Amino acid sequence: MAEPKLIPLARLIEPDNPLRIEMADEPLEELIESIKLAGILSPLLVVPWYQDHLGELKPTPDTEMGKLGVEPLKYEIRCGHRRYTAATRLGLEQVPCMVFENNEDTRYLIMLHEQVVRADVTPVEEGVLFLQLADSHQWSMDDLMRVFKRSENYINDRVELVQKDTAVASAVQAGAINLGQAKQILRPKDPAFRGYLLDQAATHGANTRTLQQMIVNKEQEERSAQGELKLHTPELATAPAVAPEMVCIWCRSAENPEHMRQVNVHWFHQKDLEAIVEQVGVHNLHKAVAGANGTE
Repeated sequence: MAEPKLIPLARLIEPDNPLRIEMADEPLEELIESIKLAGILSPLLVVPWYQDHLGELKPTPDTEMGKLGVEPLKYEIRCGHRRYTAATRLGLEQVPCMVFENNEDTRYLIMLHEQVVRADVTPVEEGVLFLQLADSHQWSMDDLMRVFKRSENYINDRVELVQKDTAVASAVQAGAINLGQAKQILRPKDPAFRGYLLDQAATHGANTRTLQQMIVNKEQEERSAQGELKLHTPELATAPAVAPEMVCIWCRSAENPEHMRQVNVHWFHQKDLEAIVEQVGVHNLHKAVAGANGTE
C-alpha cells in the first residue's frame, strides 16, 4: 500500500529515466501559477532509497544499520517531475508525496497510472517507455498489452515511430505533426522521400489523406517508369456498373419512369409484400383474364 507523506525537497531525487522527454515553458508556468493559488493538489509518486553500511543507496533497508537503515535517506520521483520542478522554482520546502515500494514493476506501473492513462505523454514518450520495458526489463508484448490496456497495433505504432526515423519522431514530439501524419510518412522505404513528406506535413500543412495520395502518386510514377501500367489505364480499368432498369412491382412495366415512386417497407416485411404483389398485381390479373378468355 502507498503511504502519504510530506517530504522535504532536499530529500527528493529526480528520476534516472523520466518518462517526460521535455517540458514546455508555457505549461510549466501555468502549473506554477496553479500551485501559487491552490497548492500541489496531486501528490508526487515516489519510491524510497536506503543507505547501507557502505554509504551507498539501496532500494531495500540494510538490517546491519539498525534504525538508521530502516528510515529512507532519499526518495526518487517516479511521477510528478513537473510538480517537483515547479515547487523548486517557487522555493517550497516540502511537497506532498505518496510513497510506494521500490521495485521495477511498481516504478513503471506508477508511470502508467499517472502519465499514460491520463494521456499526459506524447506518442514518442510512450514509444520510449515501451522500448525500455521490452529491452531493459524483458517485458513481452502480452505484458505490455495487459498492463497498459493497449492493443498490439497501438504499441507497435509508437515503437516504430521511435525506431524508424528520428526526424519524424522529433517532429511529433515538437507537435509539428500528429501521429496519423507520421504513420503515413514512415510508410515509404526511401529516406529522401520520407523527408519530402515530412516537409510537406510540417511546413505546408499536408494532412494524412494528402500524404496518402502523395504516396500513391509516387508508387504509380515508379510503376510507370518500370514499364508497368498505371491503375487508371484502359487495360486495368473496370466497366462502371449499369444501374438496373426501374420496373413497377404492380404492373411489371418500365414505362413512364418519371412517375415511379419509392415504397418504404421494413426489410423483414419485404418478402411478404413481394409475395402479395405477385398474387394480386395487375400483371396477374391480365394473366387471369387471358386464361378465362382462352388466349393465354
